[in-house]
Amino acid sequence: MFKIKQSNFLFNSILLFALIVGFYSCEQEQFQNPEIETVETSYFQQHLEDNTQHIIAQDQGEGSYRVVGNQGTTISIEDALVDASGERVRGEVEVELIEIYSVADMILNRKQTLADYDGIPAILESGGEVFVKVYQDGQELFADGKGDMRIFLPTENTGGARENMELYYGDEVGDQVIWKPTGEKIKVVNSESREGEDYLVIIQNTLGWINVDIIYAGGGEEVECLEVIIQCPEICEGGAANTVVAVHLSSLNSAFELTYDPVSGSYKLCGGQEGAITVGGLQASFIVAITCPNGMTYVAIVTTTINPGYHTEIIYCPQLTPMGPGEFADALNGLL
Repeated sequence: MFKIKQSNFLFNSILLFALIVGFYSCEQEQFQNPEIETVETSYFQQHLEDNTQHIIAQDQGEGSYRVVGNQGTTISIEDALVDASGERVRGEVEVELIEIYSVADMILNRKQTLADYDGIPAILESGGEVFVKVYQDGQELFADGKGDMRIFLPTENTGGARENMELYYGDEVGDQVIWKPTGEKIKVVNSESREGEDYLVIIQNTLGWINVDIIYAGGGEEVECLEVIIQCPEICEGGAANTVVAVHLSSLNSAFELTYDPVSGSYKLCGGQEGAITVGGLQASFIVAITCPNGMTYVAIVTTTINPGYHTEIIYCPQLTPMGPGEFADALNGLL
């Protein structure tokens, strides 16, 4: 097993990117139509909204609930929910669930596999990302740890079980999630409802974004930076706020975004004091999606071998193809 560590620059640049997007939006509010201002978020946000499940769960007795998501995620609750005042919950509840298992969903939902180790980011291989919230009468509920709440993530969704997976909780930064390690190893158990195995996550008190992962440690030669330059100014005037650039390392259940650098005008992921990125010589797909003010989205997917030392990928106009959400998803699924 091998490990990639990025410098503090990467993690801080993600935060800077969120601030840049926020500043850009404020500027657009003064000069552009509000419908244009929200174009970029609507394309990816719409995918996230379309994949957000709202499941009504009936109390099977003494606060007992069972919910199964569209991709097989199973949530088992046994007297584990309390309301804001600490009262134990009984009766019908609503479970909000998002399931992200594939590289396509990671990119379309903008939920990259990147963790924060005390300010030092690390790329992760995912065994599944899920978002779970529970409500009753519109009020958010909480898991107090006194009962039993378990989430089962099907291992078949991510290529089979791995015994060395760990638990991460997610903090939202703009449209992305930065994963915080817990150090807790994840058990692999036989499925309760079907033939196969699941990753078992036992919830003590934290609901929200949950990820089962392992740190990806590389295996290629050192690369100082991955960089994407988009040379197609006439495509539209969407700018960085309307552009998403992501990287998928072939055969790896992982996807991470590159950060816009306003100095160079390109998108980058760089190493630094913590060492170079060890992905040189590996095959990767660079994904660019630009959503224009007229609502048209242009996509380029370039699969290539990463150059050791410094890799720059230049995207020209002929490479950008208009795609609808379904076409984009199919193209991303074709990478695996």
